[in-house]
Amino acid sequence: RRAKRRARERKVGRGGSTMADKWSDQIRACGLFFISIVVLMIIPLVYHCFVFLTALPLWETNPASCVILLLCFHLLFFLLLMSYWKTIFTDAGGVPYELDEAWISELNLANRFGLEAEVSERVSEVSETSPLTVQSAERKLDGRQRYCRKCRKFKPDRAHHCKYCGRCVLKMDHHCPWVNNCIGFRNYKFFMLFCSYATMTSFYVALTLFTGFVNLLVQRRTIEFGWVEFEYLVVFGLMAAVSVVLTGFTGFHFMLLLKNMSTIEHVEKRDPTKKDQVNPFDLGRERNWGQIFGDNPWLWFIPVGETRGDGVHWETNEAVQANAQDV
Repeated sequence: RRAKRRARERKVGRGGSTMADKWSDQIRACGLFFISIVVLMIIPLVYHCFVFLTALPLWETNPASCVILLLCFHLLFFLLLMSYWKTIFTDAGGVPYELDEAWISELNLANRFGLEAEVSERVSEVSETSPLTVQSAERKLDGRQRYCRKCRKFKPDRAHHCKYCGRCVLKMDHHCPWVNNCIGFRNYKFFMLFCSYATMTSFYVALTLFTGFVNLLVQRRTIEFGWVEFEYLVVFGLMAAVSVVLTGFTGFHFMLLLKNMSTIEHVEKRDPTKKDQVNPFDLGRERNWGQIFGDNPWLWFIPVGETRGDGVHWETNEAVQANAQDV
């Protein structure tokens, strides 16, 4: 009976993993589809409507307005595309191999039998910044360190397993189908800039088109509805909807950023058992901001640079932790 039960469990396990793999492949295909929509349809449509149908026709009557509109639009547009590119092609960050269960077991055996010379120098000379010296602030209810059974790795603080990417991601926020990538430790700044510039660009385009509509109504011109007018309405409606949605979405993420909290951690805090727990990673708004955008204000709003830290070791607010332990 035990043999039959184990055979059933293995069969279910294989079937479950197959279904999970198929689901992950479908999500990745949807991500590529969303990127294709943005790159091949939305961006060219908005660019054509704003540049060729709105700004350039003003050159004969008001060249100054034409130049200002084009300069502002192309500045936002360039930063938007650059942030989008960096968000897509920057790896969110994976858990280092030193936290692999088999590797740690090999290291423990080497240390136990005095065979440190048989392992690599990188591991034999363990430093304070090595992933092997992780002091976790997040642990299971029984006090054990968090462990991923799928990756077979010990998870550092704030790391979570992404079923779509098939691995654990450092400081995972969420998996975004619009960029076909996980948003995590290494690309969170680029994601925030992408959302910010997408919001500003859509709002700028919608406001400019709306101003043009108002001028037509004030001047009481006769409007003949054709393909040009149809494109105006489509782009205006699209940009207005995107600006409204992204304003709330981007504002929500800036709120999390200033609290040094990811979306997953925000959702977990809704759990009644964790509702009263304080956030040990909240270092204050200024330091939380610097942790993502860096210390150089000139680079805050440019999609370049790397996030401070290694994604494994996290600075915690010792005062907050002390208060939590007292409670």
